Order: sequence, then C-alpha cells, then structure tokens
Amino acid sequence: MTLSKEDIRHIFEEVIPFNKHLGIKVLDISHHYTKMKLPYRPEFVGDNLRPALHGGVISALLDSVGGAAAMTTLSHPEDRLSTIDIRVDYLLPGDERDIFADGKVIRSGNRIVVTEMIAYHENPRKVIADGRAVYNVRRKGER
Repeated sequence: MTLSKEDIRHIFEEVIPFNKHLGIKVLDISHHYTKMKLPYRPEFVGDNLRPALHGGVISALLDSVGGAAAMTTLSHPEDRLSTIDIRVDYLLPGDERDIFADGKVIRSGNRIVVTEMIAYHENPRKVIADGRAVYNVRRKGER
C-alpha cells in the first residue's frame, strides 16, 4: 500500500467534503479492507413512520467504505479512483443508531477494482444492507 493508513483516513474523513459533512469515521484499514462508522443523526431518517434511515445515507457509506478498500490497492499516491457502478440491496430498515460498514476488495486489476460491502448496526448485530461496487483506476500519467 503506497498511501499510508493515515493518508487514507485523512482523505475519507477530511478531504472529501460530503463525507466530512456526514461525519464518516474510518475505524480500520488493512490491505484490501476498511471499516467505517457513520454516527447517527436525526437528519438521516428517511421514513418518520417507522422510523428508518434514508437509503441514500446508507449507500453513501457503502460507496465510501468500498472506495477506501479499493484505495488500499493503489500503487502510487497520484493514482485516482472513481465509482463506475454500485449496487446496494437494502435488507432491513436501519434503526436510529450508528451504522458500521465493512468493505473488502474481491478483484483488483490494472484498470478496475471490485469491492463487496456490508452495512450493519452493532450490539446486537443487524445487517441492514449489502452491496458491490466497481471503481475505475487511473494510474499516474494516464489521461
């Protein structure tokens, strides 16, 4: 991993404005893996009748955790990633509590990285969504 764990943490918590606005926190990073936390806020509720978390908040967290896992595969600090495709399956309504997400790389090629992600609540563990994402890799020097 060319980028340090602290570099990746800084990018996903401080550099990406949307992530900073949401309050996403990076909890763990290793090669091909990341874990993140999205602290609950009342503004994240999308269905007041249940109440349940908005799907867009969940998918944003999954895209971030997948992108961070993909970032661990980059070979140069100037390499760049962008999301090509993301699929999210919402399995259960999200509760009014913190969301955790794990992302892992399942394929890393020269031009794309594929990740699997899962979003859940802890204590007790409740899986609320899972997904798969494909990221485009632009290597240093490529247009």
